[in-house]
Amino acid sequence: MFKYIGIFLLSLMLVGCAGKPKFDIRTQTVAYKDLSVISAPKGDPIVLAVYDFLDMTGQKKPGGNFASMSTAVTQGSYQLLIKALQDAGEGKWFRVVERASLPSLLQERKLIRSTRQQVNGEGAEPLPPLLFAGAYITGGIVGYDSDIKSGGLGARILGIQSNKQFRQDIVTIILRLVNVQTGEVVITTTVEKTIVSTMTGGDIFKYFDTDTMLLEVEAGYAKNEPVTFAVRKAIEKGVVDLINQGAEKGLWEFEPIVEVPEIKDYLDETGTSDIKVDMGEVKPEKTYEDFKKEKKARKLEIKNYNKKHGTKFKTWDEYQAHLAHLIALEAKEAEKENRKNGIQEKITEEEEWNQVDEQTETKENADEKDNDSDSDSSGDND
Repeated sequence: MFKYIGIFLLSLMLVGCAGKPKFDIRTQTVAYKDLSVISAPKGDPIVLAVYDFLDMTGQKKPGGNFASMSTAVTQGSYQLLIKALQDAGEGKWFRVVERASLPSLLQERKLIRSTRQQVNGEGAEPLPPLLFAGAYITGGIVGYDSDIKSGGLGARILGIQSNKQFRQDIVTIILRLVNVQTGEVVITTTVEKTIVSTMTGGDIFKYFDTDTMLLEVEAGYAKNEPVTFAVRKAIEKGVVDLINQGAEKGLWEFEPIVEVPEIKDYLDETGTSDIKVDMGEVKPEKTYEDFKKEKKARKLEIKNYNKKHGTKFKTWDEYQAHLAHLIALEAKEAEKENRKNGIQEKITEEEEWNQVDEQTETKENADEKDNDSDSDSSGDND
């Protein structure tokens, strides 16, 4: 009984974990990195207008065995194009003028003029003229092809199955730059972006208690690349291509790269350098054979040392550390011996000076005695 309850609760737990959604709010950044790092233009930003950039595919969202009424791609691609133009070169390339809501803009300007005239009369301050564009951009999303590639892989053994599936779609956009004065289409670029969807899943199908109880557990995970993200990345790539093609045709130029002047402080009057760099001793390059010989010699040296002194060193580093320790001990012993010899020499020097003092005193005493004897003899003569 408890076993049945445990299996039932385990199934409920798996279903609950699989159906738990995750909500995330993020600020969208540039999807195609070259759009923001492209070199700035030479001179002022270029004034452009965007009139239309629509969904021209007529495709509906893929729904498997049923027909979906939702469109396959976003209907706001016009807004994505304006944002991509404003992000080009960190906002240094284009100034985009509003044309989609031009009637609303003109109506608002008319309202401002009438209000100023009612308040200030004929001396009302006029509005500045609208900014016009020398070229405008148009185009659209011209293709959305689903199931370009699809496939999968799976295996089942003893009622346990695992499988993985994938599907690839392609979205295509076209951008055109039109010269306002001549009406000529100056630049046209086409960009395709793949959209990959993957799904991984598995299930368990088992009978328990002599085929009287059935257990079936399923789990899976699917990941679909957002179509709007793919469209945005394709538009940003199209803007970068448009800038590069315009530079190749001479419509605009990139800002020249400022070169760092050469530093000549280290050159003398003759133009030669007075700085000399000593590269040190040039050692011959070791080959792999030399490395093996050196390694073999080190092993033999360690083996002989262990055999002679009864040690058990295994690596060259341990052996070198032991030798360094012995050298340090010998240096300490030598220092002690030097100190001892220095004290002995000092004692010997003091003894020599003492002997000199004794000899001097003996000589002085002898001289005094001689003087005394001389004085006595002179008295006897008198």
